[in-house]
Amino acid sequence: MQVTDVHELLRRCIEYHGHYCIGQSLGVRIARKGLELIAPESEKDLIVYLENDRCIADAILIATGTRLGRRSLKLVDYGKMAATFVNLKKDIAYRVGLNQFDLGDASKEEAKARVLSMADDELLSWKKVRVRIRKEELPGKPERVVRCVRCGEKVFDAKDIAEYGAEAGPFCIPCAHGAYYEPEE
Repeated sequence: MQVTDVHELLRRCIEYHGHYCIGQSLGVRIARKGLELIAPESEKDLIVYLENDRCIADAILIATGTRLGRRSLKLVDYGKMAATFVNLKKDIAYRVGLNQFDLGDASKEEAKARVLSMADDELLSWKKVRVRIRKEELPGKPERVVRCVRCGEKVFDAKDIAEYGAEAGPFCIPCAHGAYYEPEE
């Protein structure tokens, strides 16, 4: 799996994302470098950890073929323009991010084009890393499914809390620690 035609890939990314922005150019470059460094033979060998939920996320998704629903794409939202590429078969991983670079007074169109033509070491930084992936986080069927003792909803893949205070679980995360939503009566 390699990115051979950046412009064709960028076209597909723009089509998916809905418009052309510098995030599409950056995402394509990050993905190309990540794939080059870990050299997966197929999508089944690959897991990508995205570090933000902005425009680069769509570009990296399209460029790598990873998907949230297949559990090959993970969002760890640090708000950074970076991603970590893991080759499961070879047990290697690289984190690819952006260097500080100056596009000067370039227009938006010039900046998008310049990002595509910059040398890797000018635009990007990368380092070999270790990612410890629990078996419950790997693609495939759920390793474990339990019901929350409080709300009764199913909780997949060891995302439950065994106990909360003096109460024995399993608890779902919202029942134990609060949810991002509030029920309306």
